[in-house]
Amino acid sequence: MKNAKTWLLILCISIFVSLFLGRYGLSINETFSALCFQGDKIANSLLYNIRLPRILLVCLCGGALSIAGMVFQTIFKNSLASPDIIGTTSGCSLGAILGILFLNDVLMIELSSFIGGLLSLFLVYFLTRRSKGNEIVNLLISGIIVQAIFTSLIMAFKIVADPYQQLPSIEYWLMGGFADASWSNLLICFVLILISVFILYRLRWSIQIIGFGQEANTLGVDVKKIRNRALIFSILLVSSVVSVAGPVSWVGLLVPHMIRLWTNQPISKNYVLTFLVGAVFVLWCDNIARCLFTIELPISIVTSFFGALYLAIIFRRGKKVI
Repeated sequence: MKNAKTWLLILCISIFVSLFLGRYGLSINETFSALCFQGDKIANSLLYNIRLPRILLVCLCGGALSIAGMVFQTIFKNSLASPDIIGTTSGCSLGAILGILFLNDVLMIELSSFIGGLLSLFLVYFLTRRSKGNEIVNLLISGIIVQAIFTSLIMAFKIVADPYQQLPSIEYWLMGGFADASWSNLLICFVLILISVFILYRLRWSIQIIGFGQEANTLGVDVKKIRNRALIFSILLVSSVVSVAGPVSWVGLLVPHMIRLWTNQPISKNYVLTFLVGAVFVLWCDNIARCLFTIELPISIVTSFFGALYLAIIFRRGKKVI
């Protein structure tokens, strides 16, 4: 279970099984007929316009959030450092909400989400550098402060939103979900995530060296340059997901933390494995969210439940969490 090839097989099987899951059931024959464009119109439309783009988007977003979380934890040398904890997700959410309220365009929502994430990162850096004491503690405290600021701004914009149309959409969107998945959303996310994942993959050795601390300077690595590049493309990963699915909680914290406990290996060895495990985890959480009840649950309800449950189990067993 610690091998990337094994998880690639699990992901392929999970994608295939997910094609059958949903409130409108498809038999094996109907699914294969639809895959070959020989099914009826309802089956073809259900498979190609709803389920397939959603499944692919979910897998892509799950892997992206996991990679972003791994980069954050490595650079900040803290297994609790994630886009959720240090305020990046809140910044991306605020930017996306502003895009929804005032721009109402997919590309502009993506751009405003990215700018919000960059702004949150800048504020965290600013507060951390102005503080004295332990850098890790200062980072977490700065993240909490920034997260509180952006959360308050999000609540303020809720007040000015249309209570009959915009406000319910924002509230549901803030809980995360892939109900609006489409081929256009998938295409936009695929391009941005592919570029970011590829660049971070090329930087994985440098990111690993940065995780060693001050020793990175003696190894000829431009710490500031590599760190800024890695964080910018990590934020692009998060903003890509947030703009199409809203905040998906715990993934960026749980999956890389779980991989580290499994393998006890650095980012250079776990890069592909982290992406695959994140894709499988979010895919099955989404399957549960859309199949458990007659109404679709926001995905953050499911990811938060399993994330908290997993950490509670390893904490109860006395394993190292931080």
